[in-house]
Amino acid sequence: MSPLLVALLGVLLVPLFVASWRSSLIGLGCQGLLMAMIAYRLDHAPTVNSWLVLTDLAVVRGLVAPFVLYAVLAARNTPARNDVIPPNLLSWTLALGMVLMSFSFSEVLVHAPGEQRTLVAVATAGILLGFLVLATQSDPFSQMIGALRIENAIALLGLGGKARESIGLQLGLIGVFVATIAFFRWYLHAVGPTGPAADAGPEGPTI
Repeated sequence: MSPLLVALLGVLLVPLFVASWRSSLIGLGCQGLLMAMIAYRLDHAPTVNSWLVLTDLAVVRGLVAPFVLYAVLAARNTPARNDVIPPNLLSWTLALGMVLMSFSFSEVLVHAPGEQRTLVAVATAGILLGFLVLATQSDPFSQMIGALRIENAIALLGLGGKARESIGLQLGLIGVFVATIAFFRWYLHAVGPTGPAADAGPEGPTI
């Protein structure tokens, strides 16, 4: 298994168990940078389109998106704690089970063992873990993290395909992603990262 794909699987999993919005943003940034390294390794003949892909992954997803969201949360003095998934054994078991299921699923899609099968497995795990975040958390910031995780996993899956998008299509995809981040920034600035961490009040009796 490629060390880059192992590292990418790690940054998909670790932020789920660290209840901090900073770790979630660091994870998003690492996802973008690692995917850029993977894209650089896979593309042996650099073209204008491949440089656009690297810009999208390394600059837009790896640096700009996490920094933009970080600036909003830091300016609002957001409490450090943010549970990306519920902090209980059931959620952690589901997350690990999804990773194992992703590797079994990749064996069905890609018959030949190798880096391509591992890439599909990691991308599938990213999509499933993103949906797990969307299904278990309702606060705006966690929903954004879940959506961006799915978007990154789809981008990773695209790296394994032989077909390459046209320059115009690639620019359009970058534009849509930038517009999405701009909307997320506006929404966080307008309503704040409401949720258990942001709305924490006096603790009541537990039955």
